[in-house]
Amino acid sequence: MPYYNLSIMPSDTELFTCLAGEILAATERMNAGDVLEDDLPTAADLARKLNYRLETVKKKLRVLKEEGLIQPVSMTPKRYRFNFWALKSLDEAHVLHSLFCEPDSPHYIEFHH
Repeated sequence: MPYYNLSIMPSDTELFTCLAGEILAATERMNAGDVLEDDLPTAADLARKLNYRLETVKKKLRVLKEEGLIQPVSMTPKRYRFNFWALKSLDEAHVLHSLFCEPDSPHYIEFHH
């Protein structure tokens, strides 16, 4: 499990890639039938696992949600799944496009679905 020092503010790149990566991995496990929807992460789960402040996690999740990359699948608690189709419609000028959609990015998400 990665450990991040709370006294050092992580970069946006680190935040977006860690959060999206955790949600992507959970979504893939759910799609494979290995876990149930109830096992998808909440903001609190992600903050605890990645050792980030909950307010910071919620702020970055909001950006991922606004871009359509993640979708809430329940209301209380709000659990998130990754939306692979949204990768195709990301604005090329957005920082998330360069992170996840450019093949030369170390955070590139290959889309086969």
